[in-house]
Amino acid sequence: MRRLFEEVSISTLSAAFIVVVALLVAGMGAHMWVELQNASASIRAREAAAGRKEISQATHALAQRMRDISANLAGWDETRQQLVFDEYYTLWRDVRLKDARIVPSGVVAAALYHKGGDILIPDREGRMPARLPAAPPILVHARESGHDYLYSYFPVHADPDRAVLLGYGAIKFDFLAEMRTVQSFRYTDISTLSVAVPGTGLVPLENLAARLKFSIKANPDVEALHKLFLHAYGRQLLATLLVLAVAAWFTHRVLVRPLRLMSEEIKALQSAGGTLPSAERLTGPVSVLELADVRRAFNDHQRRLAEMHRNLEQSNQDFYDQARRDALSGAFNRRAFEEDWLELGQVGHCRGCNLLLFDCDHFKAINDTYGHPVGDAVIVAIAACLRQALRAGDRLYRIGGDEFATMLRDTPLRMAEAIAERCLEHILVHDFQQYGVAEPVTISIGLAHADSEEGLSELQKQADLAMYTAKRPGNRKIVVYDESIGQVSALVANREVSLVFQAIRLPQLLEFRYQPIMRLPDPVAEYVEALARIRLDGELIGPAAIFPIVQARRLDSEFDLAVIAAIRRDLDLDLPALARGVSINISAPGLLNTKVIQALEALKAAYPARKVVIEITETALITQMGPAVQHIERLRLAGCLVALDDFGSGYSSLRYLAAMPVDLVKFDISLVHQLRQEGERPRKVVEDIARMVLNAGYELVAEGIETRELLDKVTEMGFSHAQGFYFSDSHGQPPAG
Repeated sequence: MRRLFEEVSISTLSAAFIVVVALLVAGMGAHMWVELQNASASIRAREAAAGRKEISQATHALAQRMRDISANLAGWDETRQQLVFDEYYTLWRDVRLKDARIVPSGVVAAALYHKGGDILIPDREGRMPARLPAAPPILVHARESGHDYLYSYFPVHADPDRAVLLGYGAIKFDFLAEMRTVQSFRYTDISTLSVAVPGTGLVPLENLAARLKFSIKANPDVEALHKLFLHAYGRQLLATLLVLAVAAWFTHRVLVRPLRLMSEEIKALQSAGGTLPSAERLTGPVSVLELADVRRAFNDHQRRLAEMHRNLEQSNQDFYDQARRDALSGAFNRRAFEEDWLELGQVGHCRGCNLLLFDCDHFKAINDTYGHPVGDAVIVAIAACLRQALRAGDRLYRIGGDEFATMLRDTPLRMAEAIAERCLEHILVHDFQQYGVAEPVTISIGLAHADSEEGLSELQKQADLAMYTAKRPGNRKIVVYDESIGQVSALVANREVSLVFQAIRLPQLLEFRYQPIMRLPDPVAEYVEALARIRLDGELIGPAAIFPIVQARRLDSEFDLAVIAAIRRDLDLDLPALARGVSINISAPGLLNTKVIQALEALKAAYPARKVVIEITETALITQMGPAVQHIERLRLAGCLVALDDFGSGYSSLRYLAAMPVDLVKFDISLVHQLRQEGERPRKVVEDIARMVLNAGYELVAEGIETRELLDKVTEMGFSHAQGFYFSDSHGQPPAG
């Protein structure tokens, strides 16, 4: 055995050395992997604890929110009135609660109960229990049809001292929706939240946190660290094996082979008749003098490679810059934006990070009207104006067709707003008429601010919501994101967006609430206005959720076409409500769309005997008045009447009235309700405006008629038509009295 180890060949020793080194590298990698897994498990444990804390905080916040809403509802005079005199209870429950904004939009249902526990008037849809639960807790969770709801039961007293009990009230919340409202969840996957419901089915809210089951969000940083480690370790192991293989080859060429040759030569000399080897044969294999020449040649080669490498790096840098620049505007492109945004998140240093999104208003109309070369010139000019307004170190990115963005790091919110104002001023003073654009070119700016790296994840979404808010008619052109914008923008959640797209693709999902429009002075239903809704799986989605999505996604014309198709369907079904005619609301982009105009002409041609009124909302901005007037004339020539809707609620009422050849003018509900004010001045203003419009030869429609007194006033003023809740249940005739 000793002799065996003494006579081991150098080839065997080299192979053994390679195996030992490979095993050491593998062992080190395995040890590091175990340590990484332990660290990951510790992180997940902390995240689970943080998630439980998030849930606990959210339930406490939710409980306080429900108490506050319940207190407001219990203290409302109209709540006490319904418990004493319940004649208008259904109207109070279904309309007044929403109009008065005593309860938020997230409340699913509400009800009032007698002191004995019975509901005042049963809910036909069964949304609220007919009786209060025995000894009801104040706040309770319930599972209904597989969905989680929260109930708040509260007493209603007649006096501030809470001595005289009138009855009880109850409000019902969507549990998951309210959880999302009261708190943002960093660790908890809110979509996995579920409640372990006991046999009674009711869980007091103070015990709810202990019964909640949920999953923790996947940590992308930990997963990325795992992948990074595996890739790095694989490269390290491959490099080590490659080095060992090269070392084995080099050892064989420099030591093993020359030594073997020398051994063979020595054996040859020892054999009988052997001859001495030639000098060339002896010196060639074992000599290393040529290494100097090889080294010099290698150095020369290395210098040439270095020069080539520098040239390649310069070429790569040039290509890198070209790949991250927008060829048209010269601004950085979306790829550069995403890389810089990722770098900002990885650095994790944010003492005041701001994201500004810029969007050109009505750019599609400019492009379609004046052509792409003019549109390109407008984009180039906007980019130049924004670069001039930004600071020297700020980068401008073009992230879409007419959308730009910039990131302002370590910048207070007030300074970011000042920079946004400067950007807006540069656009306003720029002469766009030099490119052939007649109307003014404006931009909408959304600004989102974060004081710490925790807020960076939502910054893009917040800036996007602020920008779309700025684009809405009547809003300021620079909007800074706040929580109120987030609450309103909850209407554009993924589910509602999907419903709108489905309704555009399948108009049969659209339903209409047909509201009668009455001919005065003797109220008789002349035609009806079609108010669009979307129904899916038994649920009816109203306009408050539909139209913000349509406007934000720029689906106005597509939605108008779907509405026209659905009304054509109801006309084909010969619905009684449509026997005399129908009024259809058309958006400003739809008025400029040839397909929409053709669809309306075809609808009127199919039903020539029925009145078809096209309502154009006055609150929408019509930038191309010439084409709009041409389309209106086409509709009137086809036999349609055209009405200017929401007159008095926007910023261009008289301009539209003077420029567009309409037949009817619909006074907005806010203008009509001025007639109920106690002061003389509001009523006189409305009367003078109505007299001016009547003298100009237009028919007047009063919206929002809710009482007989208001109906008598507009009739006396000379209004030709009226509509509102006062006529909703009378089928065309006003109620008695």
